[in-house]
Amino acid sequence: MAKRLTREEVPVEETWRLEDLFLSIEDWEAALGAVDSEIAQVTGYRGRLGEGASVLLECLEAAENLIRKFYHVELYASLLLASDGTNPANQAIAGRAAAAKARVEAGLSFIEAEILRLPDGAVAQWLATEPHLEAFRRNLEKTISNKPYVLSPETEEVLASLGEIMKAPYMLYNRTKSSDMRFEPVTDSRGRKVPVSFATYEVMLEKSPDTTLRRNAFLSFTRGISAYQNVLGGTFGTEIRKNVVLAKARGFESATHMFLHRQES
Repeated sequence: MAKRLTREEVPVEETWRLEDLFLSIEDWEAALGAVDSEIAQVTGYRGRLGEGASVLLECLEAAENLIRKFYHVELYASLLLASDGTNPANQAIAGRAAAAKARVEAGLSFIEAEILRLPDGAVAQWLATEPHLEAFRRNLEKTISNKPYVLSPETEEVLASLGEIMKAPYMLYNRTKSSDMRFEPVTDSRGRKVPVSFATYEVMLEKSPDTTLRRNAFLSFTRGISAYQNVLGGTFGTEIRKNVVLAKARGFESATHMFLHRQES
């Protein structure tokens, strides 16, 4: 039977070059450790965005710098987990990155609230007088469009700080896919045994030109999935109820309207 390779068995040239993000896990640790001080550089503008276009620009640039740096931290952790979701060390790193992301989002939450408290027309006037704000025009326009659905600054900060918990249903779904699900191997039209996993089914087996392999893989996959139907159904139900509650709290007609509002027009 064809063998499903572990991460260590995959040729290095076929794996991600994580050193392009960080040369070592120690470098990643250092970047993660710097996140809170970088958040503080942004929150230093809290309560000051009404001072003028230059202060708003400085705040947005600081926030953009924080997001850009943290993206590397988050991506590194995500790729590690994707390479081997069963590895406890990778799970721990992903968890720490998720907790840091919640702190980042909580730290940035004041920006939208303060922009929306500016006098009507202030943002448009500042865009006209401060040319460097032009790079942030689309984000500013989207922020203003959110005004009917934004809660108090205190509530927004609490919701942002709960980001890791709010994303738990999706995390559990992905963790189940990558770590817990097991599928029976199948045979192709030539009688060869082929291993089945969530990844190989989605990427290769369901698209195989070998009809026998494709059908057998489908049966193995659906049988394997059915063993988790109760936990996945409960997780999905929790995700739906969460979005319904959030939509109502923000004043949307429904969760569907909330998601459509987030999309680019």
